[in-house]
Amino acid sequence: MPLCQKQTKLPTKETAETAYFKSVADLCKVHGLQPLDTVHLPYPYNILLTHRDICKKLNRLPYDTELFIIRSELDNTIALATKQVYEVGNTLYYIPVIPLFRFLRRKENKASGTLLLAVLSYLYREAGIPYYRDEGNFMYDEYEANKQCFLECLNESPDDYEEDISDIIRNDVCGDIMQRKIHNRYHLDNFARTIDQFKPRNAFDEECLLVAKEALALYLEFPNSSVFQHIEEAEDWDEVAIPETYISFIGDSKGWVYETIERQINDYLGNFAEMLLPTKVQVFDGSTTEKGTLEFEHRLFELITDLCNILFELP
Repeated sequence: MPLCQKQTKLPTKETAETAYFKSVADLCKVHGLQPLDTVHLPYPYNILLTHRDICKKLNRLPYDTELFIIRSELDNTIALATKQVYEVGNTLYYIPVIPLFRFLRRKENKASGTLLLAVLSYLYREAGIPYYRDEGNFMYDEYEANKQCFLECLNESPDDYEEDISDIIRNDVCGDIMQRKIHNRYHLDNFARTIDQFKPRNAFDEECLLVAKEALALYLEFPNSSVFQHIEEAEDWDEVAIPETYISFIGDSKGWVYETIERQINDYLGNFAEMLLPTKVQVFDGSTTEKGTLEFEHRLFELITDLCNILFELP
C-alpha cells in the first residue's frame, strides 16, 4: 500500500479533491474502468489509493501505461495524465528490398512475391517508412557517405575493390528498381484482391499471407497513420537520436555495404543517451473523449519484424 507522507506544499483539500476526482471520472469513462470508492478515506490518502488502483487497472490492458498526477502551470488545476512509449530497445528495424528483387526474378515466386510487394508498398506509401534511395533522409546520406569513402580508396588501389564496387552498384540500381515497384499505386488499390486470390502452397506462403493480411488490416483500420505520427519534437536535436536511425528501408541485408553501414550506425547511436520514440500522452481534464493508445505502432513494428524474418530468409 502507498505511504502517506504529508508534504509542506500539499494543495488544499478543497482545491485538490474537486479537480482530481473529476479527472478520475473522465479517465474511467474513457477507459471503461470502475473507479475505487474512497469517500470514507481522508485526504490525501484517498488520492494515493485511487492513483494506485487506476495504475493497476490500466496495466491490465495490452500496452504498458504510466499514470501521472499533474498540475497546470496556468491555473494550478490538478488532473491525471497517461503516457505510453513504444520502446525499440536495441533493435534496428531495417527492411531490405534486394532479397525480394532476387526472389521475384523466378517465375514460380510471382504470387508470393506480389503479396510481399503489396506489404512493402503499404509501408512506404502509407506508413511513411523512409527509403534509402530518397534524397534528404538519414539512410540516403549514410549510403552516399559510405560510397564517397569507398571511391577515395578505389582511386588508390582499384584492383582490390572489384567485388565491393559491384555491391555498391547493386544497392543503387536494384534499390531504384524496387522503389518504382513499391511506389506503384496498383499494389494498394488491389491489395484485398491480391490476398483473396492467393492460394498458399506451403508454410512459407502461409507466412507471407499472414503478414499481408495484417498489413491490409492496418491499412483499413488506421487510415492516414504513419510510423512517425506520435514522435515528439526534441528540445535539443543534438542530444537525441532521430527515429530514421532505427527504422528504414535498406538495400541488401548482407554484403560489405550493409555490414559497413550497420556498424557505422551502431557507433553513431552509441553517442546518444536516448532516442526519439513513439509516445502518446493524454491529459484527462474534460477535453478527452476517446482512448488514445499506441496500438498502431505496436502492431506496425510487429509486422515489420515478421516481414523482415521472411525477407532475411529469402533464397
